[in-house]
Amino acid sequence: MINLYEQWITLKCPNCDYTDEIQLLDVKIEKIHYCNNCKVRIKLQDNEGSVHHGIESINNAFKDIEKLLKKFGK
Repeated sequence: MINLYEQWITLKCPNCDYTDEIQLLDVKIEKIHYCNNCKVRIKLQDNEGSVHHGIESINNAFKDIEKLLKKFGK
């Protein structure tokens, strides 16, 4: 199964608009990221655990599809 926490997403610096890439895991653990351009400190936040809940929801959907496909194979 795909580990969605290892997927890269684009982050735009709120100070200088420089774009960088971070992993979804960084957001989940609310890591501090420093802009590679202006060096401003960016505190990543997962408001209400939305990244965690979203990824869990997607993983559950994949599991349901897998179960369904196994039934068709019988």
